[in-house]
Amino acid sequence: MDIIRPVTVTDSVLTSSNITEDDYAEWASGTTYVTGNKVIVLSTHRIYESLIDANTGNDPTTDDGTKWLDIGATNRWKAFDQKISDPVSSTGTIEYELTSADTNITAVALFGLQGSEATVIGTDTGGEGEVYNETINLIDSSDVIDWYTYFFEPITFKTEALFTNIPPYLGLDVEIEVDAGAGEPVKVGQIVIGSSQNLGFTTYGTTVGIEDFSRKETDAFGNFIIVERAFSYLVDYDVRIPTQTARRVQNLLAVFRASPLVYIGNEDDSYGTIVYGFFRNFDINLETPSYSLASIEVEGLT
Repeated sequence: MDIIRPVTVTDSVLTSSNITEDDYAEWASGTTYVTGNKVIVLSTHRIYESLIDANTGNDPTTDDGTKWLDIGATNRWKAFDQKISDPVSSTGTIEYELTSADTNITAVALFGLQGSEATVIGTDTGGEGEVYNETINLIDSSDVIDWYTYFFEPITFKTEALFTNIPPYLGLDVEIEVDAGAGEPVKVGQIVIGSSQNLGFTTYGTTVGIEDFSRKETDAFGNFIIVERAFSYLVDYDVRIPTQTARRVQNLLAVFRASPLVYIGNEDDSYGTIVYGFFRNFDINLETPSYSLASIEVEGLT
């Protein structure tokens, strides 16, 4: 089992993108806004909606919520807002270029994808040139089990892509591209870059599921009222770790108790054990002097 410790993406990390940041006009202190007007603030990369008329000179970034409503990240920065269900949207391709001078980027994880393929290219700016180049086909053929399903099963696509074993060059320039074809809709829910670290060996007994936040109720006449909402992936990992690393694993998870990580039970995405989220709980049973059994419950971001 591996984890990816994410790099916080800031203006200095995000060096370029083909997604423009022009969702709405930028907020101006001298402009008067009325209820429903929307603006963006480039310093926070977020969208704000006016809640009052005659809204002049009230900075959305310092407002207490009475005059402006923060309704989310701009389209360009939705890839880093920890909301998989609210993706970056475009047509054709989505491209990002990221670099971190302080962290060795050895893994990239993409979630909430809509497209036909995803590519990651790593370039060493110190002189080595291109050191990593991998493309993942997002067409999911797992339902094709015979000739009948080959011809008649609807085409489905993977919604996540994992790129590992990136050489640990400090200051690596990482290019990310998700392609859907000319004129076709393309989406990216989240981009996570960072360094990967092994915790142990995922064992059988690991369970996967979801938590659904949809509303399902019945009225007085027995009619169902169903409102579809987001859901999160749940994984209860059973992990075998060397006993002498128990304290290291305990301390590592404690550091990230309030921060989302990418948890990788198995790099084969058909198992459903790749999740970007928080751990709910973890226990380490010191089974023998040589190995211990850890249980890590993870809830994915929506």
